[in-house]
Amino acid sequence: MKQVEYIIAGAGASGLTLAYLLSANKDIKKSILLIDRDDKTTNDRTWCFWEKEDNLFEHLVHKTWPNVVFKGTGFSETFDVSPYQYKLIRGIDFYAFMKKTLLADDRVTWIKDEIKHINADGIVETSSETYQGEYVFDSTFDHATLKNSKSTTLLQHFKGYVIETQTKAFDPNSATYMDFTIAQEGDCRFGYILPFSENKALVEYTLFNQELLEDAIYTDRLERYIEGLGIQEYEIIEEEYGVIPMTDYDFKIKESDRVINIGIKGGFAKPSTGYTFLRGQHILQQMVKNLSTGKDPLVDLPYQQSKFKKYDATLLSVLASKKFTGDQIFTGMFQKAGAKKFFKFLDEQTSLKEDIKIMATAPLLDFGGAFLKSLMK
Repeated sequence: MKQVEYIIAGAGASGLTLAYLLSANKDIKKSILLIDRDDKTTNDRTWCFWEKEDNLFEHLVHKTWPNVVFKGTGFSETFDVSPYQYKLIRGIDFYAFMKKTLLADDRVTWIKDEIKHINADGIVETSSETYQGEYVFDSTFDHATLKNSKSTTLLQHFKGYVIETQTKAFDPNSATYMDFTIAQEGDCRFGYILPFSENKALVEYTLFNQELLEDAIYTDRLERYIEGLGIQEYEIIEEEYGVIPMTDYDFKIKESDRVINIGIKGGFAKPSTGYTFLRGQHILQQMVKNLSTGKDPLVDLPYQQSKFKKYDATLLSVLASKKFTGDQIFTGMFQKAGAKKFFKFLDEQTSLKEDIKIMATAPLLDFGGAFLKSLMK
């Protein structure tokens, strides 16, 4: 069994961000082993988020949008979201930067291998070797964890194409955040468009529900949506598919004295959106600061405030009940509060007075009942 001081299980956004932060901190004289089954050579995902300031990986931002479009069946508007910007980082750019940076650090070893088991003593078994770490940072989330729990869980799943059209089809200054003008089919379904130019964009078909689709159905609905945009001829440059849990499941960050859960498994994702990228940066920056000063790595982490946990649980409960469509719920929020206030609310920067105004845009009786239930959890 090989001994390593820090083992990072999984080279997704959180695992790579942690490796980068550890590598960038020269006060940390630890050996770092990064393990993932994938070699990270494809543009398999994009990370999108809004913010007012620069983030840790601002130099990797591929595109920004000053405007956000919302389309409901009875309301449609383009919002100037200044001082926010909506941003996109491509997976392939993120991976390439991480490889260049991490592999230049003698403290870091990055291997391609299948992780078979992680136990409480910090022992990681892979297909070819067994390692033990002083700390293991585990991001190997298994969706099956949620199936037998009493939590409210929806899946945010999507398929997208990066397409190039022969004629001008997009506004490169405006990202379409939600387009509910597509058939809902008893679920919460919407289109999502991120234009890179007037004739190139990422177009996605997204669902919030509890059941995944066959790939052929995603493809059919996505291509119908593109056709509905008035686009007849286009070339598919890239494809993207993803599944993100939206859940009020009570994730634990401390698995044992030697195993720390990170990423979705550590509860980094915002329950009502699944957004993890920026939240993970803030948590991991504090964790590395703790490690560099000899503190418990879990001290003073920026956990989610209790009231926002309850708000997230409330929204998930109402969406899962299907008493109201996603179109009705989100149209109310965007129409009455606007995109900037909506983003501020999802960023958990709003006051109680602002929270009440946002929540009042939704069906009060059902939100009120769901909120009371969330208080009892």
